[in-house]
Amino acid sequence: MGFSTSGATAIIFVGVLVAAGIAYPVFHSAQEERRTAIQDRDDRTLSMRNTAIAVDSWSYNESGNDNFTMSVNNTGSATLSVAETDLLVDGVYRTRDSYVTRVEGSAERELWQPGETLHVTVANRTPEPDRVKLVTEHGIAETVTEVGG
Repeated sequence: MGFSTSGATAIIFVGVLVAAGIAYPVFHSAQEERRTAIQDRDDRTLSMRNTAIAVDSWSYNESGNDNFTMSVNNTGSATLSVAETDLLVDGVYRTRDSYVTRVEGSAERELWQPGETLHVTVANRTPEPDRVKLVTEHGIAETVTEVGG
């Protein structure tokens, strides 16, 4: 074994160190992103498990104005966002400006606490809806069918 074998071994050793020095930050960054994604997934799962809603009542054209109203109670332990709660009427997504929401009588409230009731009013809804679905920010939904009977 001469100098050439020792030199080649030294060059290979330095190459392995350089490769490890380049690869380590990439693997470390990927591992951090993986941990963050797992934590986010666990947080979403916990929020979804703590979310529950129940439809208290609904009515259509009760006062002769073709309004559909629905009262939904937050029966879970998670606080819900009114702005992130969606409404579908007969399978069609309704934008936030097409209906009015009130939490415990206040139209200014943006959070829907556990035990509180969200009132949704869709004004001048003709024809009478057959199916209305309320979907929370965590994907938990309640559906009212056969509104008019």
